[in-house]
Formats: sequence, structure tokens, C-alpha cells
Amino acid sequence: MKRTGPLLIPTLLVLVAGVASATPVVFQLDDVTIVGGSFPTSQTYSPPFPIVGSGNLDPGAGTGFLTLPDYSIVIDVNLDGPDARLDVSNWSQTITSIDGDGNITSTGGGTTTCMVLGGIGSFICPTVPPNIAGWPPADSASALSSAVLDETLQTITVIDNSSAAAGTVTQFYSYTIVPEPGTVLLLAGGLVGLGLGRRRGRG
Repeated sequence: MKRTGPLLIPTLLVLVAGVASATPVVFQLDDVTIVGGSFPTSQTYSPPFPIVGSGNLDPGAGTGFLTLPDYSIVIDVNLDGPDARLDVSNWSQTITSIDGDGNITSTGGGTTTCMVLGGIGSFICPTVPPNIAGWPPADSASALSSAVLDETLQTITVIDNSSAAAGTVTQFYSYTIVPEPGTVLLLAGGLVGLGLGRRRGRG
């Protein structure tokens, strides 16, 4: 008669708990690429990339909550010197659903303030809303975002389109999500324990 190994039941409970709940993740903004528009524009981020945050993610349930630390973006149009600085504070994303294709529906939290540094900054700042409605730096009627999660690559790509006098500008935000080491070790330990339990049960 086979006996159930002493580690089997606790191990299963650990595995079920790990699968049933959202996984803690390290979440970071890696890169922003700007395409389109009539004027060359550069953006300098502070702190520099990657900007590391945290959160949790449950692709199975299609939910999650992600945060980033406060950061700033200096915008320079035509490379003639800094024009505006955006200060983003309390940034967060509450993910309400992830569909079968990995498309994310979410709501954002946080605020953005804009400081005119010179030149065209006086035109940039009036277009920046104070509240973040979606993926950063901000969404409005003329800036619509879509976000796609790739579970295999552990990345989230956000496409942000905005129309301006200079034409349509598309910004690609690249994020990485990585499970925290403690979570990985917990699941690995559970799998090892499960294997030991099965071996003892056969003895």
C-alpha cells in the first residue's frame, strides 16, 4: 500500500496558494522610442532607464497592480535646448483584465506636472493633463494607448499615439516584469518537495 509522503500535502498547499494568488513582480520601464512627427524630439529620463518599480500580476485571473517610483522627463524639441520637464508622481496601473491575446485593460493613477524650460515648452505644458488616466506619461482624447503582455518574454509593450501640428507621434514604451526571487524559490521548493513526496510514497 502506498503511503502519502509527509511533504506532499504541505507542498500541494504551497503550490495551490502560489498559483491562486497574484505573483509579486519586479516591474521596470526599460525604454521609450519615439516615431513620427515633423520635428526631432529627444527625451531624457531621471532616474535613467531602467526605472524599477514593483507590483503583482495574475495573468490567469487577468488582474494586477503595478507601480513605478517618481520620475521626470525632460523634453527637447528640435534639439535646441530643453523645452519642458514632466514630473510624474505616484504612478500606478490597476489591471482589470487580460484577454487571451495578452491585451491589457487598465486604469492608471498618479499625477503629472509640467514645467516650461524654454522654447516650445510653453506649447507643450498646456497639453499635459494633471491626472494620469492610463499608461504614462498621460492619456487624453488625442492620446490613446494599447498595452500587450507577453508572458513568455515577460514584457509589456505600450503603444501611445498622439496627433499634433507636427503630425502623428507614436511612442513605444517597453516594460519588463520579473517574478521576485522569493516567489521563484518558493515555487521551486514546492516542486522539489512534491518530487520527494512522490518518491517516499513509492517506498
